Amino acid sequence: MTIHRSLAYFIVATVYCLGAYQSVFAQGMGNGGQPEFIAPPDIVLVNGKIATVDDFNSFVQAVAIRDGDIIATGFNGQMRGLAMQGTQVIDLQGRTVLPGLIDGTLHGVRNGYHCFTQHVRLDTIFSRQDALDAYAVKATALDPGVWIFTRSGWNVAQLDVPGIFTRAELDEVMPDNPAFVIGTGAPTQANTLALQALGLDDAGHADGVLTNSERNMINPLLGFTERSIDEQAACLRDFIRAGNRAGLTAWGDPGGNDVFAPAGGLAVALIDNHGFQAVNHLWTEGELNARIHLHMTSFGGLATVLEDTRHAVSRFGDDMLRMGGPGEEVIAGSGNIMIGTPRFDELVAINTYLAENRWNFEHHSTPPSSNEVIVLGWEMANMVASIADLGWNFLHPNDPSEGILARLGALNANVVPTDSQAVSGGSHPYRRMIDSGANICLGTDAMYAGPWPPFVNLWFTTSGDSYVPGVPGVEPSQLITREEALRAATVNCGRVMGQEGRLGSLRPGWHADLIVLSDDYFTVPDSKLREITSVLTIVNGSIVYADGTL
Repeated sequence: MTIHRSLAYFIVATVYCLGAYQSVFAQGMGNGGQPEFIAPPDIVLVNGKIATVDDFNSFVQAVAIRDGDIIATGFNGQMRGLAMQGTQVIDLQGRTVLPGLIDGTLHGVRNGYHCFTQHVRLDTIFSRQDALDAYAVKATALDPGVWIFTRSGWNVAQLDVPGIFTRAELDEVMPDNPAFVIGTGAPTQANTLALQALGLDDAGHADGVLTNSERNMINPLLGFTERSIDEQAACLRDFIRAGNRAGLTAWGDPGGNDVFAPAGGLAVALIDNHGFQAVNHLWTEGELNARIHLHMTSFGGLATVLEDTRHAVSRFGDDMLRMGGPGEEVIAGSGNIMIGTPRFDELVAINTYLAENRWNFEHHSTPPSSNEVIVLGWEMANMVASIADLGWNFLHPNDPSEGILARLGALNANVVPTDSQAVSGGSHPYRRMIDSGANICLGTDAMYAGPWPPFVNLWFTTSGDSYVPGVPGVEPSQLITREEALRAATVNCGRVMGQEGRLGSLRPGWHADLIVLSDDYFTVPDSKLREITSVLTIVNGSIVYADGTL
C-alpha cells in the first residue's frame, strides 16, 4: 500500500513538473518538432509567495525568467532545476511577489520637464518631522539656489502634527534653497529665499504665505523651460526609479496638462524641447525602466486634432514605449457640452474621424452629464466604424451609473477611476464599477490631482479611509476586495497599455514585470497597506531596483 501511494505521488509530481517545463521546451522546438538546446533562465526566483494573478488567482513558490518573459512557474525544486551556470537565483525569503503595478492614467512624462529631482513628495509621509527631514535631505542633494517644491497629492491634516509648514521650519531645513509647498487644506507656503526671489518683502509676508497670483509668479523662475533634453531625461529617470521602488512598473500617460506653462491656462506643454523628447531619449538609449502608453494632448477641437494627427501613427512603438492617440480632452471644457449643440456635433466628428482611422483614444470625464455626452459620442462613432478593438479609455468618471458602465462595456472600452478623493475624503462607486463587467483599471491622475504611489490607490479602494483622520473615504457598500483591487491594478490594465494577454500576470509567455514587497499585501493591516514598497523590482526581465534586502 505504501509503495502504491509513493508511486502515485511520483506520477503526480512528474506530471506537474512536466507541465512546468512545457513552456520552456515549447520555445526550443525546431524543424520537425525536434527539441533544440534550451537556453537557461536569466533569473530564477524561489521561496516566495508569488501571486500570479491568473484566472484562478493562483500562488506559486518560484518563477523562471528569460529574455524579458516568464518561462515557467511552479515549486522551488522545479525552478531550481532549470537554473544553469549564469542563471541568477534569488531567494525571496518568503516574501510576497506581485505583478508590477500599472497606473491607468498618470501624468508621469511631465516629471522630466517639471524635474522630479527637485520635488519632495509627501504622499506617504505622515510624520511632520519625517516630512521636514525629507526637505533637509533634498537640500543636501541639490546645489544651493536650486528651487525645491511640493505640489499636491497630500493633505496637511495627514501629519501627526497637522498644518502647513511654517516659514521658519522651511528656512531651517532649506537655508540655501528657495522653496514653496502646496498641500490640500492650506495656502501655499514659501521660505525666505523664495520670497526674496519673488521680490516680496517681509512687511506683507512675515508668515511666508503666498496668494494664488504670487504663486504663479514662481513659474518663470523655476528654469524648467531652459533645461536640456539630457537634463530632463535625468529628472524623468529619477521619477521612474522612485516609481520602481513604489511598485510602479507601467502607466498610461495622458501627456501635457502643464501647470507650469508660462502662458497659463490650457497651454499645451508638449512643444519645443519640453515634450516627449526626454522619454524618447530614455527609450532609444535602452534606459526606460517602466512601460509607458503615451497620448498626445489636444484642446483645440476638430481642427487641432486633424493638425496633431496628420503625421502621427497610432499604437506605434514597442512594449516599453507605445504611442496611443489623442487625449485626454479634445475640446476645452468638454464637460459643459450639451447634446444637440454644434460643439457636440464637433465632438462626434472627432470621435468618428478617430474611429475611421483606427486611432487609440482617451477622454476624461467627471460628472454624470459629461459621462452621457462622451459615451453617446463614442456610440455614434462606433456605428460608423467599430472602436471595439481600439482600446479607448474613459478616464476618471466620478459617479458613472450602471447604465453608463454597461454601455462602455458594450463598446469594449476601458474605465479608469482615480484616487483623487483619497486626500480629502469622499467616495467613488468602485463596487459598482467592478460588478459592471466593464474593464476597470485603477489610475491616479497624478502628479497633482491625487497621490501617485500605487499602494495608496489599493489602500483607498479597499479600506474606506482617507488621508484626513476621521473623514471617511470610499463608503462601505462601494469597497472592493484586495484581490479585486490587485486585478484592477495589474491584469485589467494590460488592455489600457495595449498589451492584453501579455502584461499584468505572472504566467508563462507573459512579460516578466514583478515586485517583491516590503510587507504582505494580503495580510498587512489597512493602516500599513498604503506604505508598502518594493524591495526588488523587475521590468522586462531586468532588475531595475533593489534595496539590498535580498
